[in-house]
Amino acid sequence: MFGYSWGPILIILLIVLILFGPRRLPELGDSIGKAIRSFKKAHEEPPDTIPPKEVTDTGAVGPAAQANVCPSCHKDLSGDFAFCPHCGYKLKA
Repeated sequence: MFGYSWGPILIILLIVLILFGPRRLPELGDSIGKAIRSFKKAHEEPPDTIPPKEVTDTGAVGPAAQANVCPSCHKDLSGDFAFCPHCGYKLKA
């Protein structure tokens, strides 16, 4: 098992029994089992994703339509910035 014979495995189990005692071993096994189950559950579930924003095309191409888009990296800007938080482009003079 795992490339070890039964001798070293029994020695390791005996050391664990001495360190934790017979009363704490069931608690230790339970907590290890819960951790393994939570890791498996987190690995199997798909990650929570943010749904994409709805794109509404109004047909406007003036400065009002591009006020919230960086002219350099073309990413959306959600606030009033002097510099683009994505690429550092200077937005205001």
